[in-house]
Formats: sequence, structure tokens, C-alpha cells
Amino acid sequence: MIDYQVLRRLVLEALRAEPNTQFVSLVNRVARLADQYNVFPTEDECRERSIDYSYYKEKQLNPIDELNVNEIVWDFIVDRVLTLGSATPRSSSRDWPFFHLTEFGRSVAEQAPPTYYDPEGYLITLESFAPNLDPVIKQYALEGLHCFKQRLFFAAAVMFGAAAEKAVLLLLQSIGDAETDQQRKDEIAQLLERPSLPKIFETIQSRLASLIKARKIPYSVHEGSTEHILSLFEMIRVQRNDAVHPITGEVNRTKVFVTIQALPAALEVIYRLIEWFTQNKI
Repeated sequence: MIDYQVLRRLVLEALRAEPNTQFVSLVNRVARLADQYNVFPTEDECRERSIDYSYYKEKQLNPIDELNVNEIVWDFIVDRVLTLGSATPRSSSRDWPFFHLTEFGRSVAEQAPPTYYDPEGYLITLESFAPNLDPVIKQYALEGLHCFKQRLFFAAAVMFGAAAEKAVLLLLQSIGDAETDQQRKDEIAQLLERPSLPKIFETIQSRLASLIKARKIPYSVHEGSTEHILSLFEMIRVQRNDAVHPITGEVNRTKVFVTIQALPAALEVIYRLIEWFTQNKI
């Protein structure tokens, strides 16, 4: 089967191109996009999961994919992204299987961020979340996306883990530059020379916690920092453990896809913190 979240993105893109449609037309357009972006499972993947490959061989969605598209459509109807019936004036097609984007739905479809099948659009999204994004992070992300498109999931995990690690090191560097306590400054400098992931995590988390508790960092700056820093550390952990150690070998399409979706928001928080530490001493 095609990953559910991938299907959801394809449905939104299909609706953006054809906001007034019916279910069969939507399924056909989603299938064309899946073929265009090379997201159909391979024959080997289908064999491993006991899935009928014949549909994908013909560049069609299989019955389970169609059921998932149906579920996505009804979720959108509940959320008022879609409404039943044709949007054409005086049309007699006022019920299922016809539906169209609501005014709210149009804004949702337009604002849906690019995902892995649109590398250039994804980089634009990263830069919109994190202005002045480090070029090394951009390069790792771009290569990670290309690896993912080629189903090189271990390689993609390594690239996105490296992007996350670079972001975390930049944050640690900004904290060190802002430190007025010489001992702390020296400890961070040593840690940057010989990085240790657990120690980096402990240093960043403890320093942020103390500054937040002392109310030195505004909430608008540190909002969501704990969750997003944890997501970056998870990317690094996958890079160093799951993708590198052959005994572990737990990297899969879904795990990397989640990473791709989480990176923009995580970078937004990291760069917000970096900007604050650049302008303030602690």
C-alpha cells in the first residue's frame, strides 16, 4: 500500500488542481501523481507484504489505497475542507460521489507544505521556516530527499540525521557565544570539538530549562523548544544507530517520512533560539 500520509498529500495536490470533482476522477488523478512522483511500491515490497502488485504494475491504486482515499475524503468533509455536490451553478450533481473544496478548503490546499516529492519546494519551505538557513543543512536535506525518492531509506536517514546534527551544533555554538560564565563557555567549546550526543542534549536542555525558569527567554522564543529539540535528537539517533548499525537496521519509509515532515518546524524553533542567543548574553 502507499503510505497513508503520502496519499493524503497527493489527495490535497489533486484537489488543488481540480477543486470541483468526483471520487473516480480524484482516484485517477491521485494515481497519476503517484506515478509521476514514483511512490508506487515496488514488486519486491509488495511481495514482502503479500500485496497484489498487478495494480501498481498498471499504474493504478489498489483497492486498499482507494479505501484510504475514500477515508481521507470523508475526513476532509467532516473538517469542512470539502463539501458534497458539484460547485457548478445549477448542477444536478448535488450529492456523492461529487464534491468540491470549500473556501476554507481552498486555503488548506494552497497552504499544504511541499513534501519529499517536491525537493525545490521543500527547500523553499525550510527557508521560510528558518531564514538564513545554513547551506550545509540545505544540502543534506536536498540529498536526503533525493535518496528517499529512490527508496534509499538508510541513506535518507543518514542525510536528515546529519542535517539535524548540524542544526543542534549551531544552537550549541550560539549558547556558547552568549555565555558570560567562562567555565560554561569553555565546557561548550570542548564539547563542540569532541561532540557527544548525550552530553550535547543534556547541556542544551539544562541551559534552556534554567533560562526558562528564570524567565529570561520570552515564551514566544522558547515555545515548543522541548518537543522540537527532541525530534532533532531522534533524527540523529536514527542516523547513528538504526541506519548505521546493520544489526539494528530498523529504518523504513514511514520513519524517514515522519522525519521529513518534522524537520521544518524543528528548524524554525532552533533558529528562533539561535537568533535570541545571538542578540542576548546569558
